[in-house]
Amino acid sequence: MTLDIIQIIFFFSFPLLTILLSKKIKIFKWLSPVILCYAVGLLFANVSFFEVNNSLATTISKIAIPLAIPLLLFSTDFVKWLKYAKSTVLSFFLCVISVTISTLIAFHFFSDTNNESWKIAGMLIGVYTGGTPNMSAIGLSLNVNEETFILLNAGDLFICGIYLIFLMTFAQSLLLKFLPSFKSKYKASEIQEMNLENQKKTSEKIKDYLTSSGISVLILLIGVGLSYLIKNNISVIIIILTVTTLGIASSFSNKIKKLNYSFELGEYLLLVFCVAIGSLADFRELINNSSTIFLFLAVVMTSSVLLHYFLAWIFRIDADTVIITSTAAIFSPAMVAPISSVLKNREILVSGLTTGLVGYAIGNYLGILIAYFLKP
Repeated sequence: MTLDIIQIIFFFSFPLLTILLSKKIKIFKWLSPVILCYAVGLLFANVSFFEVNNSLATTISKIAIPLAIPLLLFSTDFVKWLKYAKSTVLSFFLCVISVTISTLIAFHFFSDTNNESWKIAGMLIGVYTGGTPNMSAIGLSLNVNEETFILLNAGDLFICGIYLIFLMTFAQSLLLKFLPSFKSKYKASEIQEMNLENQKKTSEKIKDYLTSSGISVLILLIGVGLSYLIKNNISVIIIILTVTTLGIASSFSNKIKKLNYSFELGEYLLLVFCVAIGSLADFRELINNSSTIFLFLAVVMTSSVLLHYFLAWIFRIDADTVIITSTAAIFSPAMVAPISSVLKNREILVSGLTTGLVGYAIGNYLGILIAYFLKP
């Protein structure tokens, strides 16, 4: 019992530590809290002096994601995104099409290498249209092996790390050789309004945390209720689709949309998931069984990016929009701000963040749909 309590405290406190370190120390910001939480989770699983309660870790990981999804979606402004950023919408959906086509082609070559290839395909579509929450949600929905998830995430961190270096160095100058330059889509007054919205006071922070978390818990309970109503037991896929749908619906409420820090709370729960799922992985097995899964992921990632660039060239989408939508889809909203800074384009930040949130919204639906389409 004492060890279980220590484990729970560790799972919920370490993410807070990584958030604090990433704000105070440059190297931790560069590594990102996500990487730190996975890495420490893996370390926690493989030290000899502490035995992880796998059942407890699994329970925490399965609760954290359905709670995080609505929180990540509450602040999405779908209407403004569709109204003001037509090229962003087009570029994002070209990115989604590219990921889907690349995954379907890669699955044709890798389907015989792993009995969970169809699940992997669905998770890859989820992670490269939305982000880690989608990969996690789809993996839970499809009951994927925990070690398969860790292998995918480890490979994703490596490949995406290389792509991130490209985006932060010479991507813009290279793409400008065959794509148009960015043209403003917003009026000056609207840009000023966006900046003011991002400078809200934090005096009601605790109240917003409690309200947004309460709504998220209510949405999860509705998902559980529907699961019992339809299946007479816990069906993760029903719960995930329910919380995604209700999270999107809630974003149309101005009161919910204006809750400060709901997204921040969702990201914290995602980090809790990262520590918990990392603690389930046996590092020796990861090394012995990673080659084909890593190759599957590398093919999907590389081909989808190249296809997205090619389609953007056909439709004459500007370089900055292509870069920011690719960033939002592949890295989730967390990396949009750093990349917009590299591009020296603050205006594109809003559409990039919203694109990432839209990716969260559709990633679960598309990933699960494709996975079942490919299921033997």
